[in-house]
Amino acid sequence: MVGSRDMRVMRFLAGSILLFAGCGPGGPEIASVSGRVTMDGKPLANATVVFIPENGRPSGASTDADGKYVLNFSQGRRGAIPGKNMVRVMTIRDPTPGEDGKSIPGSKETVPAKYNTATELTFDVAPGKRNVADFDLKSGGPISAN
Repeated sequence: MVGSRDMRVMRFLAGSILLFAGCGPGGPEIASVSGRVTMDGKPLANATVVFIPENGRPSGASTDADGKYVLNFSQGRRGAIPGKNMVRVMTIRDPTPGEDGKSIPGSKETVPAKYNTATELTFDVAPGKRNVADFDLKSGGPISAN
């Protein structure tokens, strides 16, 4: 079972990746990664996808209404560090202020723990290629505490 501290760390990690994704160029070699996330065959919208390499900084993205995503690394660069990456998919989100000044509501976790806090997902990012990482998740099983 995962504690609230672990969930706070995951939220911080996911938020940090998305926040710093728009800064200038530079850094290690990365490779393009995009894909689609579904759960029980249906698009998983507004989920956070995080790729965590064995060595180096993570990459992340949010899925659109069709479950599609394109990973952001940092400093305006899109992609992930080549090699084996642990993959986490989560829907939990804290409320945030919107551009119009109104609050964007948070959301609870709907993805089973085996895809986030206790992930079984991995993906090998190939260098110099356009990698497509699609994930069809299955509902059921324990969900991490919100």
